[in-house]
Amino acid sequence: ELAVHKRPYARSDMGSTQLKTLDAIVEHVKPTALIGLSGTPGVFNKDILGKMGSYHKQPIIFALSNPTKKSECSAEDAYKHTQGRAIFASGSPFKPVTMNGKTLIPGQGNNMYIFPGLGLGVFLCQASEVSDGMVTASAQALAEAVSEKQMEAGCLYPSIDALREISVIVAVRVIQQAQKEGLATKDLPSNLHEFVREHMWEPIYKRN
Repeated sequence: ELAVHKRPYARSDMGSTQLKTLDAIVEHVKPTALIGLSGTPGVFNKDILGKMGSYHKQPIIFALSNPTKKSECSAEDAYKHTQGRAIFASGSPFKPVTMNGKTLIPGQGNNMYIFPGLGLGVFLCQASEVSDGMVTASAQALAEAVSEKQMEAGCLYPSIDALREISVIVAVRVIQQAQKEGLATKDLPSNLHEFVREHMWEPIYKRN
């Protein structure tokens, strides 16, 4: 019997068919997304990526295994075999890829975009718990921080150079959600952005 958390994803159209390879599964299921957490380099090969590109206008390819040498595919391969249409993210950074005169910037799916702001927001409002709504709010804040120009370049995440400001945005949204759910136990000023910035640690060291 399937575990409860797996049941929403179970299929009832398989009958007695046994699919034993990823290639066969992709061909049968035609998934909109491949999420790689296997640590098996190259498992998203040319044939699989090509099929994903033929089934969908913008196939989602997340090769999240670390380090780069264990990634299920490279950013270059993901773009190359989907004619530059893949929505790509990896666990470790890949360099930008230029195709047909357009530079595509691979996303790096890293918790550094969420955890600092989430933790800061929880601490500052002294939330009694971290709810699913607060985590969702932090993800929405991050998504909204991606500019139109960045999306045109294939970016799934804002520039890492803006990480501190992203953390401010995430922290504010987390605090607002905690307040909405009645989980914030500390009264805070109305200008949350300024308040959060004032309470961020600055990595500046004085010289003797």
